Amino acid sequence: MTTFTVDKQTKRRFNSDPKLFIEKAIKNFVRTSPANRLTSFHDQPIFDEPLIGFADGDDPLFAEFKKIVHEKHLSPREILSLHLTETLKHETAEIGSISVISFVLPIPAETKRSNAQEKEGPSLRWNHTRWQGQDFISDLSKYLVSLLESMGFLAIAPDLSPFFEILLVPGGFASKWSQRHIAYAAGLGTFSLNDGFITSKGLAVRCGSVVTNLKLEPSIRPYTHHLANCLFYATGKCGKCILRCPGGAISEKGHDKLKCFQMLFEKQKPWIEGAYGKGYIGEYAGCGLCQTGVPCENRIPVPESKQQKVD
Repeated sequence: MTTFTVDKQTKRRFNSDPKLFIEKAIKNFVRTSPANRLTSFHDQPIFDEPLIGFADGDDPLFAEFKKIVHEKHLSPREILSLHLTETLKHETAEIGSISVISFVLPIPAETKRSNAQEKEGPSLRWNHTRWQGQDFISDLSKYLVSLLESMGFLAIAPDLSPFFEILLVPGGFASKWSQRHIAYAAGLGTFSLNDGFITSKGLAVRCGSVVTNLKLEPSIRPYTHHLANCLFYATGKCGKCILRCPGGAISEKGHDKLKCFQMLFEKQKPWIEGAYGKGYIGEYAGCGLCQTGVPCENRIPVPESKQQKVD
């Protein structure tokens, strides 16, 4: 992990406006890091400029996630307390304020176009974005943790910690730290019929987060409920993601996780095994068809009635 030496001027900039400092640091890392490059596609960016949001780690919403996601879903205070007592071996967990920094990384237009043309499995470019992109998210998370630690604060990237776990539950799987739910708490978007996450930059995104004891003003959540950005739930007249799913895992009732995982790990095996040419990487192909070729691919979709009034 990168270790920083912080000079007085940098420390002053941080202290004068921590949120602005963090936002600029994240955006600069995304813009300049060599890791944010698709090495098999002329080193073009994996992700565009990120969206960044903040949440109060003691927001009552995190307690709700234990009911919505899973009873073992960790709250920000729980994950930082575990880090303090079990990783850093402090005897007490007196950590004061808790904040969550959430970032959403939009997938570029060329990658989305390539995947929107596919019908049975992901484009090669999308596949590389799935796996190289996750490596980059890990690098960004580690960078942000080190930056906060250099400023004298505790910080942890929950999904990189020993406390993170994917749980097998009836009907599918659940995470002990759901990045989409964290991004929802930080005001960055809402959920969709296909279980994706619709942001102002659309559905084709990936998320990450860091928890810290630095006190940060939470972002406003600009929506009234957790499905507000989904056109199907707003009008009942979309459902384009249903048609995009090659495994029949999406219906008007929502997302069937078991069918989805069957598609990823069984039906799309030929992509990883080389039947569709060499070059696919990762543990599975990384479908994402329901995130492209749909009205919410690039933005929060607007109902036709409202669109006509604007036009």
